[in-house]
Amino acid sequence: MNESKFSLTQSGNLTALVGLIVMLLKLFNVNIAETEIQSFIGAFVVIVGIIISWIGRYRKGDLKLSGFRN
Repeated sequence: MNESKFSLTQSGNLTALVGLIVMLLKLFNVNIAETEIQSFIGAFVVIVGIIISWIGRYRKGDLKLSGFRN
């Protein structure tokens, strides 16, 4: 059985992309929530995605705790 699973880094990148899309929808006047809330939600999701991606790369050994590459 060959199951394909997303790593933390891939999941974090996808999460950040979703947040960016939510923020960009505001530019095209597609409101999925109140405008201020939509911006906050988009920014929050981008930040969470970046943190998840960083944790995945740190666990893999690509990054040091300070964020620099090994």
